[in-house]
Amino acid sequence: MTNILIVDDDSIFSQQLSLYIDRIGYDYKIAGNMKTGFQMAEQFCFDIIFLDVILPDANGLSGINRLKAVRSSPEVVIITGDGDIDGAEMALNNGAWDYLVKPPAYHKIKLVIQRIIQFRNEKTKERLPLVFKRDQIIGNSSPLNKILKTVAKASLSNGNVFITGETGTGKELVAKVLHDNSHRRDQPFIIVDCTNLPKTLAGNILFGHRKGTYTGAEQDRSGLISQSDGGTLFLDEVGDLDPSVQKSLLRVLQEKKFRPIGAKTEISCDFRVISASNKDLAKLVDQGRFRKDLYYRLVVFHIDLPPLRQRQGDIRLILNHYIPHICEQMNINVKGISHDFVETLEMYDWPGNIRELINLLHIACANAFDEPMLYPHFLPKAFRIKILKKNIGIPQDTDDIRSRVFLNISQTSSKQILPYKAFREYVNHLMESRYIDYLAGLPIKNVSEICRMSGLSRSRMYQLFKKHNKKIV
Repeated sequence: MTNILIVDDDSIFSQQLSLYIDRIGYDYKIAGNMKTGFQMAEQFCFDIIFLDVILPDANGLSGINRLKAVRSSPEVVIITGDGDIDGAEMALNNGAWDYLVKPPAYHKIKLVIQRIIQFRNEKTKERLPLVFKRDQIIGNSSPLNKILKTVAKASLSNGNVFITGETGTGKELVAKVLHDNSHRRDQPFIIVDCTNLPKTLAGNILFGHRKGTYTGAEQDRSGLISQSDGGTLFLDEVGDLDPSVQKSLLRVLQEKKFRPIGAKTEISCDFRVISASNKDLAKLVDQGRFRKDLYYRLVVFHIDLPPLRQRQGDIRLILNHYIPHICEQMNINVKGISHDFVETLEMYDWPGNIRELINLLHIACANAFDEPMLYPHFLPKAFRIKILKKNIGIPQDTDDIRSRVFLNISQTSSKQILPYKAFREYVNHLMESRYIDYLAGLPIKNVSEICRMSGLSRSRMYQLFKKHNKKIV
């Protein structure tokens, strides 16, 4: 039986919507605010949640991910009286199923519910692999597991896959996992580095040539496309392809045929394309820098890898996986990991993602060398300074802080100059206090979410709230 939750403080509208739902024949419950909505979503199993944007205790858009993360994984439909383009974009980016403006027509509500039910029924029938090899993809966080479901699905298909994500998120690794779990696993996995594919040599590298085509061509040479026959062709950083190469590649993807340089006849080739880029290809298409027809050929399945800052719960697992390998490479004893070492790494935003973390672990292990345990002291000094600056930073205008500091100094006579150390401690304490006030005033009342946004570990956050006599959630 389909169950629906309405989260809206407008009792008149909630009553009208509940009548619609009752007429369609489904059960429903109503919550008048976000807090009650979260409690009910955790207590009961809902398939659909109709969520208002303007609620007494929160903005509905900020609660989409948390509602979708409950046990029943409901689909969230935003429904608001103040519709706007930016709000609709934010809702869909946060995972909302749809964005409706009040008052929605009965047939629209009915259609949305039917589509969601159909989708959820089909979802339960998905034929996923019994054994899914993902040895090198480390982690068990919700964002990663969500992506892995798409990876598993795509591995069963022969459709082209486009992988996006920031630098260092593991796009090539995911491409290899896709190949290793497909029916092409015993065939070649050929990588084309599109950033280092010269326009003048691209044809030769991709398509190969025949003996005698030009001076120095003493024998036939197969190109990368020919080498991928039966297997997978991985186009790494495909957004960097020259326009002329894009045109040549499009025809190969359409026809699955190509002509080596100097050949009289075309060669058929069966391969699957997996491409990746840290650039927004759709934006490049709008700018005329990437062919629209090629873009549509590449993007059958789209896998967008989450950055490491959204997977902080995976950091310890990543450490446990890589540190023994790094120590073995360095021919040193395997290091233990101190709690504060992990906490320090969890405070960082990781702009270079997993690649940056692995590089940092090499440095830490080298610095520790004969020591049995990794402590923050073994991390690079520049990295520790970044963490320190982040911890004492303030996310708001500092004019008020400056005026209070100036007032404190001006009230001290010239015979009683405030010592620099005391002044520094005063400023740091003041800034820290203001930051905790800022966190305490957030509409988000979820400790894990506040930890993720602030970069603080749970224990550190409780410590700071207690220090400044603030109540947390």
